[in-house]
Amino acid sequence: MKKPVLIALTLGMAAALSLPAQERPQEERGRQAEQARPQYHFRQQDAQKLRQNYKNINRVDVKKRGHFAAGERLPDNWHKQMHPLPQAVIAELPPPPPGYVFGYIDGYCVVYDPDTGYIADVIDLANLP
Repeated sequence: MKKPVLIALTLGMAAALSLPAQERPQEERGRQAEQARPQYHFRQQDAQKLRQNYKNINRVDVKKRGHFAAGERLPDNWHKQMHPLPQAVIAELPPPPPGYVFGYIDGYCVVYDPDTGYIADVIDLANLP
C-alpha cells in the first residue's frame, strides 16, 4: 500500500516541477512576439500638424488622464474613448504598419493595433511646447 502512494507522490512532484520548464517555451514565444511587433515612429514635424486639428487640446486635464506609451497596451476601456484621426491628417502621415490604425485619446495621438490594443507609438499633444 505504501508503494502506490510513494509512486503517486513522486509522479505528482515530478509533474509539478516540470511545469516551469513547460511554460518557458510559451514565455519565450511571447517575448519573441513582442519583439517582432511592427515599429512606427512619428516624425518631429507631425506633432504640430496633429495638434492643429484639435482646437480644445488646451482643455485636456493632463493630471486626470491616463498615461500611454509605446510598447504598452491600451487600457480595457479604450474602445469607448478612442477617436479616429481625420482622414486629411492621416494622409499627411507616414502609413502605419499593416493592421495598425491611428487614434486620438485623452490628448494623445497613438498608432495602435485595434485587435490587441498594443501601442506602436504615441505623441502627447497636450504637453507640446
